[in-house]
Amino acid sequence: MKNFIIYFLILSLFSSCSFFKIKGTFLDKKYRENYVKSHPQLKEEWRKNIIEGKIPNGMDKKEVEDILGKNYQTYKSDTELMEIWFYENYYVGFDKYGKVVKFGIYKKDREK
Repeated sequence: MKNFIIYFLILSLFSSCSFFKIKGTFLDKKYRENYVKSHPQLKEEWRKNIIEGKIPNGMDKKEVEDILGKNYQTYKSDTELMEIWFYENYYVGFDKYGKVVKFGIYKKDREK
């Protein structure tokens, strides 16, 4: 738990960074809309979340990589009960089953 707190403190420090690429990433609304259009098999609730700029809880790692890409750094808790993927502009937390339980975008003015 101590490591978890430390990582989220570090994460909050990065929240004020201003190096954001928006176009062609998940931060770009058109990118999200095109992703949803090209994946008609997505649950309706997930489609709405993605268009709103959220990664839905319950999404698995493969689905997250599909939408956000493979350019991330990983933190795994010592107990292996959770894993966090850190991207340039956002982070995703997974439970021990590899399902999304938390998604966040580093704070900055961004398109929704």
